[in-house]
Amino acid sequence: MSAPATSSRAVAVNVLLRVAEQGAFASRALDGELARARLSERDAGLATEIVYGTLRVLPELDAAIAVHLRRDPESMDPLLRAALRTACYQIRHLSRVPPHAVVNDTVSIVRAARGSGLSGLANAVLRKLALARPAEPEQPRRIVLPKAAEGVFERALDRDRRTAWLDQAASSPPLSLRVRLGEDRAVLAAELREARPSAVVRESDVSPLALLLSRAGDPRALPGYAEGRFTVQDEGAQIVALCLGAQPGEAVADLCAGHGGKTTLLCEAVGPAGEVLAVDLDERKLERIPQELARLQLGAERVQCRAIDLTVGQGGLGARFDRVLVDAPCTGLGTIGRRPELLLRFDPADPSRLAELQFSIVRQAVRLLRPGGVLVYAVCSPTREEGPEVAARLEAAVPTLVRERETPLAGLPALRIDPDGVLRLGPWLAGEGGDSPDVYQVVTWRLSKPSA
Repeated sequence: MSAPATSSRAVAVNVLLRVAEQGAFASRALDGELARARLSERDAGLATEIVYGTLRVLPELDAAIAVHLRRDPESMDPLLRAALRTACYQIRHLSRVPPHAVVNDTVSIVRAARGSGLSGLANAVLRKLALARPAEPEQPRRIVLPKAAEGVFERALDRDRRTAWLDQAASSPPLSLRVRLGEDRAVLAAELREARPSAVVRESDVSPLALLLSRAGDPRALPGYAEGRFTVQDEGAQIVALCLGAQPGEAVADLCAGHGGKTTLLCEAVGPAGEVLAVDLDERKLERIPQELARLQLGAERVQCRAIDLTVGQGGLGARFDRVLVDAPCTGLGTIGRRPELLLRFDPADPSRLAELQFSIVRQAVRLLRPGGVLVYAVCSPTREEGPEVAARLEAAVPTLVRERETPLAGLPALRIDPDGVLRLGPWLAGEGGDSPDVYQVVTWRLSKPSA
């Protein structure tokens, strides 16, 4: 039983409950709870801040709560645990929130959902936490990793990159838009600033197609959306698609296409004379692609969609593509700034398990390439198992794959491939004070043509 969603704090408790107990994604659970609660914009903002702030420092909060418990925290009632976590975050990190209001509201939430017994426990724990409140509470400066993930992250990135990433992940990222190829990004940015004077709009210094927005509201209500002048897409995903280097008239395949964010960019790149195939295991995801193509005025018929299990075969497609993109299923750890709940259910065995899945997919992807064709393999994860080790294993299995050492993005000098042949995207690419993409690893190969 969840709490009655009548306040910011109740909404946050219900979201944390669903994330922890049902494996829900925070963004979807939050959208659903906010729709039911119908809070004001200000209260909805507070609920959002509590949810994401709590998830980003959960190990710290759990340790602080455990000090005041006589029982094993894991045996605690799930709603009580969610309530204590959200309240602890507010007490320790939100200076503008009075601690007595946090305690009183949270106790009332627990009482309404669980009765006086558990509300008494909540009251006792929260009053002790309030007494230990920092003199000047401040928002977290770095995301806090669970112990199970620390070793994986240490192996994945050097200290400077790891620090830049974890610092960046502690704050909410801006909304990233991708402007249509040929659209004047500066002109659209000016129009958005005029329409939303309170918003922050700036051009990305990582992706040549990205605009980064804060406090702009629903992107579907922005100027240009209905006309198809832009779509919502994260900077890293934009760069991954651009790394394929698709040219007008070519045949390209977007494997693991999902809802088709990169598919639409590839469709723009190859033009009306080109061919684009979108493949995914989940047919329901592919169903959204024609609608987005139509909104972007690309023509729903421009992309062929196929539901294929790429772990067992290519669905009879054959080696007919100039370029193939595989943005493979992965741990998603590179997106913890936007999806911090992934850390809540992280298993140290996940990178190796998903690396096996990735290898089976990229192995099939090679078989779709014409001689001389280009294959791009990407994961939104920094782990060595999912990036470099899969790439090395594929090269051992297919000696005719030659790793590319330069990207087709010559105008972006920041996008340099590392000495091991892997392009790593992350906060270290952003300019001073700028935002940055999620952490991605990208490897590009060209399939050698047979000798004459």
